[in-house]
Amino acid sequence: MLQVSNLKIKLLDKVIAKRWLELCKGLNAGPDHIIDNAGISDNDFVKDIDQANKLFGFGWPTNPSTQEEYNKMHKDIETAPKDKADVLQNIHSHLHIKESGSNKASHVQIVWSESLGQFYKKQPIDCNMPEDAEPFDKTISYGDVYLGYPHIGKSPEVCMLQNDNSNLNQTCRIHDKIVCDILISLTSLNCDTDNQLLKWYDSNKITMFTKEEMLKYNGWAKIGEVFNKDQIDKIDRNNLKIQYE
Repeated sequence: MLQVSNLKIKLLDKVIAKRWLELCKGLNAGPDHIIDNAGISDNDFVKDIDQANKLFGFGWPTNPSTQEEYNKMHKDIETAPKDKADVLQNIHSHLHIKESGSNKASHVQIVWSESLGQFYKKQPIDCNMPEDAEPFDKTISYGDVYLGYPHIGKSPEVCMLQNDNSNLNQTCRIHDKIVCDILISLTSLNCDTDNQLLKWYDSNKITMFTKEEMLKYNGWAKIGEVFNKDQIDKIDRNNLKIQYE
């Protein structure tokens, strides 16, 4: 059993769940934030843009509204200095929220960011996806817990759905690593894009990964389930304690 804040999570008997647990225990660092992906105000997003433009000279428009503009912002974040990743993390998260166009949260995310800064250039804060990792789940339900996406770029599915097909060698990454971040689903969803992805793969002459790898990691890397689901909407976001039992 894993406890995060006031939520109790039953971890599944899976290779990826065990590897995630080993990583987190080895780092011995608690999470920094508990957030969701509900809508962000225009004013807050403008502040993010102003901060990014001042720090990195991106030249982003003050009020982006098209997927093309959002894709350009993603490209800039992908090439930003790695030693300032913690500064960009919130901006990157807010960008994903803004481009989703929804004001209703679909997940809660447990985030490790500043607490991992102590390991910069000293110790890895991620690990490779095990070769014997289970294929990702194609369905997810309320209270399911799954691994966070480990890269600054986008998954093949997101690239396809957002028509972000320029410089795919830089942007497009399969979920081939494990990081500490985990998400709790607030809804039920199905992943039914495998056939579309196969056509997209051929159309864009993808060579960075195989079709088999792409389909294996298309979906959700489910590692557990919240035991006390009645507490999910009452999660204490100021309680960042994590306990492993």
